Order: sequence, then C-alpha cells, then structure tokens
Amino acid sequence: MLPRVRHGFVLLEAVVALLVIGLVSAAALDLVSSHLRAAARQPALLTAAALAQDRLATLQLLSDEELRRLPDSLARGDFPAPFAGYRWRAAATRSREESFYDIQVDVEWNAGRYTLASVASVPLGQRVTR
Repeated sequence: MLPRVRHGFVLLEAVVALLVIGLVSAAALDLVSSHLRAAARQPALLTAAALAQDRLATLQLLSDEELRRLPDSLARGDFPAPFAGYRWRAAATRSREESFYDIQVDVEWNAGRYTLASVASVPLGQRVTR
C-alpha cells in the first residue's frame, strides 16, 4: 500500500494555526492592558476610599438636627493638601425608620469617583421628633 500524498493542506493548516495564535495573542494583550490600567488606578482609588471613610465617620458623629439640615461645610468641599485633587459631596436623608439616616459620601478626582454609603443611628437623647 502506497502512502497518500497530501497536497495543499499544509498551507491551510499553517494559516489556521497562525489565526489561532493571533486570536490568543490579542486576547492576552487585552487582558494585560486592562490589568495595567487597573494597577495604575489603584493608588487613587485607595486614597479616595480612605477620604470617603473619614468624611463618613465625621457625619456619623452629628446630631439629629445637624443631619436633618446638613451644613454646607459638611455637605461638600475640597480636601486640603496633599489631597488637593480630591473633592467630596455628602448627603444624609432620613431612613424609613425614624431614628436612622442614610448617609452617602462621594469622593471625586480627575480620573474617577468613589461612593461610600452607610446608615447612621441617632442616639435616643438627640432625636428630634417631627
């Protein structure tokens, strides 16, 4: 029995192999570039998270009256140096439960935004009834 000769299939197999390698390479490059973008954004995001936590802790210490009428100095502002590129906005709204407030703090910088939300309870002695 004589072996069969394959003509033309070698070139087709090479083209298919190059196509598969090209697709895998493009997917790998996209994955690496998205990882590099996330790594570059991480320090700013960590800073924004810490600043939002600081603002949230300040708001959680306020009385019922202060939370109902949040002063402008606590509702928005810019952070001092070395965080001069960051600014915040805060909002406190009364929750469905009478003694709780929903608090939200947004920290923004030129490349992004970070939002932190929590619920604050007002101590019994500080509650103002409507």
